[in-house]
Order: sequence, then structure tokens, then C-alpha cells
Amino acid sequence: MFGRQFERAGRRLAQQANTVSRCKPGHWTGRLETAPLRPQRRAYSASGEAASAGQPNGAGSLFRKAATYAAVGAAFSAIGAAAAWKALTAHGLGFYSDEESLLRFNASEVDDEARRVEETINSHPLVVELRSRPELTESRPHMKMPAQYSGRSLTGGALVGPGKVPVPAFCWTEAGGKSFVSVVYVGDNLCGHPGIIHGGFLATMLDEGLAWCCFGALPHNIGVTAFLNINYRKPAPAGSFLVLRAETTKVEGRKAWVKGHIELLAEPGEKPTVLTEAEALYVSPNNITWHPSLSRRERNQLRGQRGLTIWLTGLSASGKSTVATALEQHLLHLGRAAYRLDGDNVRFGLNKDLGFSEADRNENIRRIGEVARLFADASTVAITSFISPYRADRDLARKLHDAAPQGSDDEPIPFVEVFVDVPLEVAEQRDPKGLYKKARAGEIKEFTGISAPYEEPLNPEITIKTHENSVEECVAQITQWLADKGYITIP
Repeated sequence: MFGRQFERAGRRLAQQANTVSRCKPGHWTGRLETAPLRPQRRAYSASGEAASAGQPNGAGSLFRKAATYAAVGAAFSAIGAAAAWKALTAHGLGFYSDEESLLRFNASEVDDEARRVEETINSHPLVVELRSRPELTESRPHMKMPAQYSGRSLTGGALVGPGKVPVPAFCWTEAGGKSFVSVVYVGDNLCGHPGIIHGGFLATMLDEGLAWCCFGALPHNIGVTAFLNINYRKPAPAGSFLVLRAETTKVEGRKAWVKGHIELLAEPGEKPTVLTEAEALYVSPNNITWHPSLSRRERNQLRGQRGLTIWLTGLSASGKSTVATALEQHLLHLGRAAYRLDGDNVRFGLNKDLGFSEADRNENIRRIGEVARLFADASTVAITSFISPYRADRDLARKLHDAAPQGSDDEPIPFVEVFVDVPLEVAEQRDPKGLYKKARAGEIKEFTGISAPYEEPLNPEITIKTHENSVEECVAQITQWLADKGYITIP
């Protein structure tokens, strides 16, 4: 009962955070100007106990109470979010890898302020030293989230932008969840008092950073906050580069104890100024488990065929849906279980909440990649026909198929990328839906090939040209390739 009450409280707090996190996903901008520091009357002590130092009666108590509520709120939010986070990551639902997270943000495409922040961090001796240590893995955790997730995240969405956190934090994690370091810049719009970063933000930063530190030491690589104690040592000036350091001090089964602190980024030879210190306990939930089933190999043997995904990509009006429909019918006539997922049809149901912005296009493809993988894992030939204009999204779908279930030695699911290679002028001449005409007239924004890019596959398994070959010839080309690879048999 106690756990359920905490879970419900966490969900309510997380829902409240979602309500205010409406900034554009992935939009990282900011300023470097530091608000002038004004004289502050605020209680700090090395022991973490209150010292009233000339404050009006009760002011220190109010501050401590606010800080306590912020820390507790952060902990409960983590409890409410942990199950959802694990449910996503356990099945590889679109979260980017450490390496990919380092490539997903380009400060030069944001503004000069973000570029200067990025350059300052990248050139600092501490960062150079961290990158030279082979035991550390570098990542940008907030950039590992898909756009639809980060847009509803407090630290990955609501707290980013001009004057807040202009660029995503750089982080280094030691294998096995032993230690963790992050570097980030905070602007002047995260203040509790003018020129002083809000204590609640620092508490959230510590809760998140200490959790990231120990996840590698916990079952399922996930944990929820059970305890978080914070000592505020000195005011944190706005417009500062901050360093969070953490280390896991003890691990017992599903529990991990972590300590850490936030300090100002210091120059070589300078002693860093410690702003806050924290100790925390994280517990890996015992109700999140992967339920084993038949192996993929056993399922393929019982059904008498191997599951795979055939991913048709190309411009609008290139002929993807026509070929996919004919291919599905041909495979069914051959006695193979096949199912077609069409770009237009899926938007009537599964993806009816998505538009055509870059973020929504990314999420559209992520969902389809997951659904196709499930069909293929069930020993069915999944056939998808989507423009899927971005290489990164298609590569992500391929990686989902490469991943084996937890505790399984199954081989990857075959992912067959079919490039429907048709020149833009041919597709525009066909234009069966009149979309190109509307895009040229400015009636449709971000239309692939006209006002939005299409990134051609670099190494597709198959390339078909519907302007040179008939539908039957294209289907025969794909079918023969599948037979040559041993994926199907042709009577």
C-alpha cells in the first residue's frame, strides 16, 4: 500500500511537470550573459545545518522547507517515471545509444550563444582529461530520449532553452556504475533569487545525476529514488558552468548508495567551489522483469518460416505502396505469412496523434519500427511502405531488429531496406494525390522533396526503379533476392 501511494504521488507530480513542459522538443538555445549578483541574505553552513546569519525570523526555516519539498518532489517524480522508463528501454523503444546521443545536437544550428557554450565546454582542460580516460563512457543522456519523450521531460524539455539550460549536458560514466561526472551551463532564468540558481533545480540535477551514476550497478539498469539528502553549501550563481561529480559507495542487491556534489567549473590549478552536496539511496524495482517466451528460432521452426522486415523507402508517389501491396499478395500466394504496414493507413490509428514536423516524423518511424519488429519476431514477413526520409530513423529501425531479447541468444531479425529510387521530377509528374502541387503552392509545409529533405539510403539491400520496371518486375526482383538469401523458398 505504501509503495502504491508513492507511485500514485509520483505519477501526479510527473503529470504536473508534463503540463508545463511544452517547449519544442530538442530546442536547445540560451544566453551566456550572467545576471549581476546582488547581496543575498541566505543561510548556508558546512554541516548543512541552518545558520540564520541576520535573516528575519523564520526565513531560514522556510528555505529549508522549500528545499526539502523540492527534493521529495524530485524523488516521487522518479518513482512515478521509473516504470515507464524501464518499460520503454527494456524493449529498445527508440532510445538512442551513447554514441548517437553525441551526434544529435549541433550548436551551430541553434544560435551564437549555444555555440559559445558548446565551444567553452569542449575546450576546457577538465573535459579534455575526461575524454582521455578509457574507463569512462561519454554521452548526452537527454539526447538519448526520442523527441516525443524529451518534449514531456522536466529536465529534457521544460528546463531547456534561452536563459535556462542552452545545451544538453555532457556526461561521463564509469563502467559498472562506479562514478559519474557531468558538465553543464545554467543561465539566469532558473533563479530562486535574482542571480542565484533555484535550490529546487540543483536538487533535481543532483537526483538525476546520482541516479545516472549508479544505474549500471543495479538490476535492470534502473532505480527509483528512495532517499535524497541535500546540503546547500554556497549560493550557485546564475550564468555558470557547473560540474556534478558522483560515486557509488555501496551496492546490496537492488539497492545502491551514492554520494556526490555540484561544483563550479574551475580552471587548472584552482580549487573548485562546492555549491551543494548530496547523499542518496536508489532501489531497483522488483516488479519489472522480462518474461521469457519461445525463442525466435523455436517460433520460426513451429511456423515453418522465418520472420523479417522489408522496409520500402522513397519519395511520395515513388510507388512504395503499390509495390508493397503486390508483394504482400505474392508472398501470401506462396504460402508465406505476410502483413503490410502502410504510411497512410497507420496514421488513421496507431499514429493518428502525429503531424508532419520533423519530431513527429521521427516518432512515426520509431513506432513503425517497433511494430514491424514485433510482427517479424512472430515469424511474419512485415512489409512497411513509408517515406521515412531520415537515415538516422531508418538506422534506428534496423538496430531495433538487431537487438536480441534479454537473456536470449537469438540471432538478429533480418532487416531488408528497399530503396524505391525514382527521380523527383517523375514522382512530381505522377502526383496522384495532388500533394506536390499543394507543396509547390505553399499549402503543405515540410513536404519531403520540396521543403523538407529526403536522405537516400547509402547501402540498401535492394534498389528498385518503378519508372523503369513494372510492378510485377519489382516484386519479382525482391522475391528473388529473398530466395537467394534463404529467407523464403519459391516452389
